[in-house]
Amino acid sequence: MGSRSELTSIVGFPNYRIASVDFEDDSASSRAWVRMERSGRSAPVCSGCKRPTSKRRDWKIRSWEDLPWAGHAVTLMCQVWRLRCPRCGIRTEQVPFAEPKARVTRRLQTRIGLDCQSMPTSHAAVRHGVSWGKARRAEKAFLEGWDRSRPRRRPRHLGVDEIQRGRGQRYWTVLSDLDRGEVIGLARDRTQASLEGLLDGALDARQRAAVEAVCTDMHRPYVNAVANKLPHAEVVYDKFHVLQHASRAIDEVRRNEFFRAGAIMREYGRGKRWLLLRRWRNLPRDKRRELRDLFAVNRRLFKAYILREELDRLWTYATPEGVKNFLSGWIKALRWQRLPEMQKLAAFLLRHLDGIMAYCRHRVRFGVVESLNTTIKAILRRARGMRDEKLLLLKLRWATAHPIRTASDLARFLHQDVHSNR
Repeated sequence: MGSRSELTSIVGFPNYRIASVDFEDDSASSRAWVRMERSGRSAPVCSGCKRPTSKRRDWKIRSWEDLPWAGHAVTLMCQVWRLRCPRCGIRTEQVPFAEPKARVTRRLQTRIGLDCQSMPTSHAAVRHGVSWGKARRAEKAFLEGWDRSRPRRRPRHLGVDEIQRGRGQRYWTVLSDLDRGEVIGLARDRTQASLEGLLDGALDARQRAAVEAVCTDMHRPYVNAVANKLPHAEVVYDKFHVLQHASRAIDEVRRNEFFRAGAIMREYGRGKRWLLLRRWRNLPRDKRRELRDLFAVNRRLFKAYILREELDRLWTYATPEGVKNFLSGWIKALRWQRLPEMQKLAAFLLRHLDGIMAYCRHRVRFGVVESLNTTIKAILRRARGMRDEKLLLLKLRWATAHPIRTASDLARFLHQDVHSNR
């Protein structure tokens, strides 16, 4: 074993030196107990106001888990003072290599936090030789430190959507930044109060003033919350939810025609529901042939399918007048088609025309909301049973922000050189 000065340089904590190193036994994986002591004559620093003070009350020996040495688990031990701070009262001195109430060092906390973003917490705990609870606390402290260090940007376009969590009608409201594709906030239920609480708590006054448009579905409580908290922002209705209503309309046509046409629809229309809900350009050649046979025996279903396909052009116009003229022409095409389901859809589009035309002024990214929902569902599946909502929100922010994209990004967290193999 090297000298104490060599071990001190290996540990790398400033103003601290190694006093002794003891091993539990002679095995290759035994735990190393490293006793440290303060070097120099600098006064201890208060953990509250971060100021040095020489008024000491008592001390105790504390221990922290550290990174392993060549397969040996390491526990650091050091004497920690309780101080009589003139400003804060009785406070524990600040230890530079660990958080005030942590039982792991900052560098081990960073390693555990990074590993927990790509593997379950139980696996990260086994990998680093700590308990599950200690690994969970280390992960939360790491994510909180990362989130505090991020700049508070001012989003121009917000996305609001609900996501189902668990069984039954249990929904959560998700607030996201569409420009950067990141989750901002998460709240229980899908009520007006839940969204208003998100807009007040997750955004400050300057951020709310910078919002120009909010992309959401036609859920009335969401629209009311945006009107109350962001009166200067426009509501843009999500294209996918509008087309979802169109798909429901054509499904109603299919269901009614199936019972009206009788034997012919039972022969050609059975099992064709999902083909009718898919876009024509996404169908392979053999599936298109099946739909042609179905449309040859039922013209009303063919007309409804064409009208649904034409509705996708609604978001290709650059001016509100173009959107209005297209929709009026689309409604005129329904006049003699005897399709009450599509007439009902036309009335629905007219009621929400302002939100559809707002896309001409604010070209929001529709696909970001659906992409974030997929990411959130993946995180929920991996973190099933998690009851800490704050930690869940931090994990979602990390997963959607993607702070580590290159080797240099990883080096910022580990404070060491990392070389890419690409």
